Amino acid sequence: MNWEDVCYVGDDIVDIAVLDRVGLAVVPGDGTADTKKSADYVTKAPGGNGAIREIVEMILKAQNKWKLVIAEYAN
Repeated sequence: MNWEDVCYVGDDIVDIAVLDRVGLAVVPGDGTADTKKSADYVTKAPGGNGAIREIVEMILKAQNKWKLVIAEYAN
């Protein structure tokens, strides 16, 4: 495994060591201030209210796979 290929989502101080190591460090909007300092991206949505959905959509769009997902569900 290459840490640069990992997306990790964490919201508290116990997550900081991993957030600092991975390629895409994400913190939900309601994560701690210290954790947000280690984030590459902080979601608009809080944890439990759409944060993971927001992250998945962002990644799929960055990989140019979002339209394929939409097309699959439209069928």
